[in-house]
Amino acid sequence: MLKFASRPFACAAIFALLVVATGGVVRAGQSAVNPASKSQARKTTKKRKKARHVAPLTIVLTPENVASPAPLPAPSATSAPLVGDIAVPTAPVPTAPAITRGGVSASRSSGGVRILPTGRPGGEAQIAATSLVISEFRVRGPSGANDEFVEIMNASNADHTVAAAVTDGSGDGYAIVASDGITRCVIPNGTVIPARGHFLCVNNTAFSLSSYPAGAGSVGSGDAQWTAGSGGDIPDNAGIALFNNSVGGGSFSLANRFDAVGSTAEANTLYKEGTGYPALTPFSIDYAFYRDSCGKSGSITTFGSCPAGGLLQDSNNNAADFIFVDTNGTSAGAGQRLGAPGPEGLSSPIERNTTFTINLLDATVAAASPPNRVRDFTSDPANNSTFGTLDIRRRIRNNTGGAVTRLRFRVIDITTFPAPSGIADMRPRTSTLVVVSGINDAATCLASNGVATTPCTINVQGTTLEQPPSQPNGGGFNSSMSAGTVTLGTPIANGASINLRFLLGLQQTGSFKFYFNVETLP
Repeated sequence: MLKFASRPFACAAIFALLVVATGGVVRAGQSAVNPASKSQARKTTKKRKKARHVAPLTIVLTPENVASPAPLPAPSATSAPLVGDIAVPTAPVPTAPAITRGGVSASRSSGGVRILPTGRPGGEAQIAATSLVISEFRVRGPSGANDEFVEIMNASNADHTVAAAVTDGSGDGYAIVASDGITRCVIPNGTVIPARGHFLCVNNTAFSLSSYPAGAGSVGSGDAQWTAGSGGDIPDNAGIALFNNSVGGGSFSLANRFDAVGSTAEANTLYKEGTGYPALTPFSIDYAFYRDSCGKSGSITTFGSCPAGGLLQDSNNNAADFIFVDTNGTSAGAGQRLGAPGPEGLSSPIERNTTFTINLLDATVAAASPPNRVRDFTSDPANNSTFGTLDIRRRIRNNTGGAVTRLRFRVIDITTFPAPSGIADMRPRTSTLVVVSGINDAATCLASNGVATTPCTINVQGTTLEQPPSQPNGGGFNSSMSAGTVTLGTPIANGASINLRFLLGLQQTGSFKFYFNVETLP
């Protein structure tokens, strides 16, 4: 997990290795860079949970203001500076790093970025999902009540081959069922869901996210479908469960259940965990509930490293495990935060936080200084950058053991709308190629140009805010940013690097954080 954080302006991102940035504050014109486990064991076909502690990387930065979504109030500036430092440990340490504070004035910035292993404050373990879980869903969208999907993730570190525990010889597999008792999709026997991979079930009657990028193409109509004539709309606030069989009846039981999610309005406890997530006012908006992989429950004001280390959390409490986001930062009853749905299926990139290393573009200068971090004070309200932009640049190395043909980054923690005064409101946005000269880092010169001669001039590729859904207010929680130059025809070889920039619009100055997970193919 990669994190960029600061104490009036924090941004964090999770890369292949967890990178957490904690840092300073950004002013207008400044630069900166409980779970209760299940009470009793269930059958082996049922999901299991185990305490798990991870040690990702942490980057500490300090940023500035970000533009708020169109329907949001006008951005405001605060007077916080930006600072930070940088350190790359030789081995992950399962403890939380100290968070430095700093600031940025209208005329200068100080400090830098810190890359450290992350963990839960105090060293306590998080409860990480270890089997098949419901990882993201919605039961309504901008196209109405049938604009819905359910995403399943294999949260383990081994491929999962579907094999129904109860069979009747007719289309056996795992069933995705709503609390009305109707099966919406079946994951067929023999289907292999890769470690950390996904399976997508969609209502094809009105699914509006079929063009959301996956591998070489898009998620399309998902891996399995239902329609108005084969199950119909899942009612608002109803529960959903994944069972280890598709027989139905008494076989849809607690002992045969992998996972469930439902609202407080759902009366059938088989179709939710805990008391359920807060029931929503049924607006037809581009929203989703996604499972927390940071460990802060989507809090905009909670700083520090991600306790979850980029791993999906499963505490058996839907209210704690799922985060509500939408593209306008709407208050619909389950918390308010700017973000976007991001449905993933079998062809989608897979989280690979442990197989990449993140390096400064030029390690001979401070992390907070150009070219590693660049502050542009040009006001650009049309692009959610009323207080300019913060441009974070890194050299990212592939350590997967093979060529990477798809590379993107999913935001799991960020300060964004509706950030209170003193906390930065940042909006991830699309960026383009820039040519950077004067690089005195021999490793970057060698990786970029094939020779270690310094100083050198290098290309730094932009990243693209992936759409749909349309994100007119900029990106936020659960948004994804892709490296478009990485393709089947132009892969990143094992051991090779790519220089990338992450452009963040600023709508409000203050402390910030920015974390994201790395997702790749194959």
